[in-house]
Amino acid sequence: MGTVVALVMIASACGSADAGQGDGNQNTVLSGEASSATTLASGEPTDAEDREPTSAAAPTTAPGTTGPSTTEATSTTTTSSPITSTTAPTTVPTTAVPFDGPASCSAAVGATTFDLDVGGVVHDVRIFLPDGISDDASLPVVLNFHGFGQSGIEQAIFSDYERTAAREGFIVVHPTGVPAPGNFDNAWELLEQDFADRDDAAMVESLITIIADNYCGDRSRVYATGFSNGGYFTSRLVCQLSDTIAAAVSVGALTHPDNCEPSRAVPYMAFHGTNDNVVAFDGGATPNAGDLINQVIPDEFAEFAADYECDTDAVESRVTDEVIRYDYVGCVDEVPLVFFEIVGGGHTWPGSPSGPLVTGQLGATTTDVSATDDGWAFLSQFSLPE
Repeated sequence: MGTVVALVMIASACGSADAGQGDGNQNTVLSGEASSATTLASGEPTDAEDREPTSAAAPTTAPGTTGPSTTEATSTTTTSSPITSTTAPTTVPTTAVPFDGPASCSAAVGATTFDLDVGGVVHDVRIFLPDGISDDASLPVVLNFHGFGQSGIEQAIFSDYERTAAREGFIVVHPTGVPAPGNFDNAWELLEQDFADRDDAAMVESLITIIADNYCGDRSRVYATGFSNGGYFTSRLVCQLSDTIAAAVSVGALTHPDNCEPSRAVPYMAFHGTNDNVVAFDGGATPNAGDLINQVIPDEFAEFAADYECDTDAVESRVTDEVIRYDYVGCVDEVPLVFFEIVGGGHTWPGSPSGPLVTGQLGATTTDVSATDDGWAFLSQFSLPE
């Protein structure tokens, strides 16, 4: 248990992980394959060197409660393009422009982007709908949150989630966070933090409403996943939006805050590398974060098991030489809690095609499990109770 006041990011090497070549239309699925330029869903290449640089600087915002609950949302829909950092305003506007969504779900197939305004804070959102969707469809939705200093497009590339969504027939959404007060890097607001000008949980609720009302999303099958700062944020959603999020997967970071009070037991899975050089597996200082983050990750996960009244000791099984699985059993409503220890793994996304590109800065990436494919297989089993 403890307070995460400083959230550290996926390094700039991950930001330069390139997408595969597009075919010139908005239906292109992002690929994690390396190339000399990033091809977005619009098919327009963007040189990797033009990407927004990332930073290891950490926010210093003191912990607190969640922020204001203004939830009006506005948006305009555009075809996919590079997502840039958005600075949070110092005052919260009270006027919102009505959301102008797509004409139909079938008209939004492929990857598109829109701006989501919640309480005056504007988030860039990338949404991907699979081919063959009908206008009366009701599809599961994965919300995929990026790491500190990153963007939705970079998380889409790093996790390669759109390829899985295209194959399995679900919606995946990659929103972009905004900088914390006094910082220039995109980040997500955690349960311990209180940003006076925004409430990221309210943003998620507004985003879900837009997806359900305009993109054929199924409210009973909305899932959260995220990496690093996004993994922490996923923990917040498990704690705070347990009646909204059907299941969740954290990668490369998770936390159980003192004020975590889920109203129901949420199926939860996590992946973490023992050689993580940003968020240490066993707590303590790391080369990239110093001693800013000092939580023992397996212990944080075990606190969710305590909340769910699971058996104290997890059932351990060796999946491969690089992967050890821990299952908590005997939980309330037989809800599963699964933790994957990646032996020798770095601050990475297991199974990421971009893994080899970030080894020098972030450490090794296992391919024995996939936080995307195995994560989706876990998430897709669950829906909210009626």
